[in-house]
Amino acid sequence: MAYSSTNPVRKILDLGFASAGSLWTYESTHVHSVVEGANFFTGAGVGSHGSNAAGMKVGDLVAAVCVATSGTSAVTWHRVSSLSTSTGWGSLIHASISAASS
Repeated sequence: MAYSSTNPVRKILDLGFASAGSLWTYESTHVHSVVEGANFFTGAGVGSHGSNAAGMKVGDLVAAVCVATSGTSAVTWHRVSSLSTSTGWGSLIHASISAASS
């Protein structure tokens, strides 16, 4: 199951000054190793367009909430580590996050 606009990442705090970033939450059945995949947050990067456009920036913090259908649920902390785009003008901007904190 991939990231989609039907269950978007949500901004819960915008620090909005100097170089400080924002705080986001993402709740799903995805385990942290899945959300850590390259470009998981498809089209959610700042400057992107389309239904997934959320405005995530490098340095933002993300709380990933895994609500397991079986097994153990967990909350892990991540940082937006990079933004990337596919080739072509007007392409979506994807966000990648760091490995979970320990």
